[in-house]
Amino acid sequence: MIVMRLLKINYVLLAPWIILSLPPSALSQQSILVVVIVTIVGLLGMVLGNKTAIVLASVSLLLLIIWGKIASDINKLAQPDSALLLLQFLLVIFLMEASTTALTFGSTMKKLEGKKDDISAEARMRAIEWGGAQLFSLGKLTVAAFGLSLGLLIIGSIISVSFNQLAFSGILVLASVIVIFILLTYGREPESRNEITD
Repeated sequence: MIVMRLLKINYVLLAPWIILSLPPSALSQQSILVVVIVTIVGLLGMVLGNKTAIVLASVSLLLLIIWGKIASDINKLAQPDSALLLLQFLLVIFLMEASTTALTFGSTMKKLEGKKDDISAEARMRAIEWGGAQLFSLGKLTVAAFGLSLGLLIIGSIISVSFNQLAFSGILVLASVIVIFILLTYGREPESRNEITD
């Protein structure tokens, strides 16, 4: 699947976009160095099939997004667009889960390499169907979570929320994370990895 192959380089695009959008002062003017480190960790995780490296790179991006918002508030810099922050945050979560799916898919297809029998052919088809369904489900969940969070932001702006903007953004981010992880936990892997390769 082309999408699975593209996921292998997602950190090459994602890390620079997110990190270079943060205030340089938030990273002590070392944005480029941070981009290189996160990109290498994420890329190596995808190439080597190391889930720990993928999670580390993704969590680093999530923390950097939050820190960028905090630094902007503390230093009274121009406030980043809240909708963009939510999009970046949820996109990191989506790609982290999608990358894990890509690793599982790649591992399964590798086991089936060179096998020409009907059972292996059927297993390949099931793996492709599973991968497509998994990515589609993740996409729907991410869009739903973004819509929910964006709706809360709009409501908050309409009613002129009186409490601290940082606290409000933190609550929105926390709500988004809780919602999407609950949904991913209960909606993940329609069939087990063993069933795919049997």
